Parts: sequence; structure tokens; C-alpha cells
Amino acid sequence: MCDTTEGRLERATHALHQRYAVIIREQMSKQGVSVYALANEGVIPKHRRNDFFPRLREGKLSMGEFQRVLVRLNIDPVRAALSLLCDEVSGSYEDPCCETISLVATSLAKHLPGEMATCEGEFSSLRAGLCESIAQRTSATIARHHAQMERRQNGDGFEHAYG
Repeated sequence: MCDTTEGRLERATHALHQRYAVIIREQMSKQGVSVYALANEGVIPKHRRNDFFPRLREGKLSMGEFQRVLVRLNIDPVRAALSLLCDEVSGSYEDPCCETISLVATSLAKHLPGEMATCEGEFSSLRAGLCESIAQRTSATIARHHAQMERRQNGDGFEHAYG
């Protein structure tokens, strides 16, 4: 059977809905939020609470309903997208590395336009190799910072004071 672009897109979309459903269910469990509570709070329609999870898995929630669920559960959309699209493992949403990547990406999105506005000429995207180099340097800096924090928390950060 011939695999069409439409068929691949449909499967990818279905997989994305499935992974979002896992994140939402995990966050509901972690936060102690039930479907009943979502309905009582007006996040989802009361008459749809019984079929909430099937509709979520199938991608049949309205965009407004989906957004209200994300807001109610305080699910960071950048972090969720990174965990879904990069790792393809919904459990990575809770990973501190995923959270850090989300925070850095969000901060970069806030600061880069302002920095580029001060440059002359037209802004064009960077080469993939340069982006890789920037990512490696940034990752190394974050890892060094984490190692310093670990040493401080474990009492090794004040050796110089008692040397």
C-alpha cells in the first residue's frame, strides 16, 4: 500500500494528540484535578465530562477547550511542545532538562528581537552549524552552572573560606 503524505500527516497528528493526552492526564493526576473538577470550574462543558479523555486522545476538543485545560493545569506550551516534538516521550515534560530548555528558548524569543533591532541591515537566519555551536556553548555553560550549584548544596562551595 502506498504511504501518502496525507496518511503520514494523519498518523503524526494522531500521535501528537496521544502524547498531549498523556501529559494532560499526568498533570491532572499530579495536581489532583479530576474531570469533574474541570467541568465544575467551567474549563470543559459539563455535558462532555464523561467523554473527555477519548475526545482528548482523538484531538476532538475545541481549541478553546484545549487552551482552557492547558491554562487550568498550568502546562507550559513551549515545554510541552519541546517534550513532544523533540523527545517524543511525554514523560520528559517533567524532566528538569526539558524545563530548562523551555525557559532558555522562551527567554531567547523575548530578547533576540530587541537585540536584532539594534543591528543594521536585514536579519537573516543563522546557519545550522552556527546554531549547533551556540547550543553547545550554552549547554556547557548551563552544565557548569549546575555543577557549581551542586557543589554549593553539598558543602563544597566554601572550601576556599576555610582553606
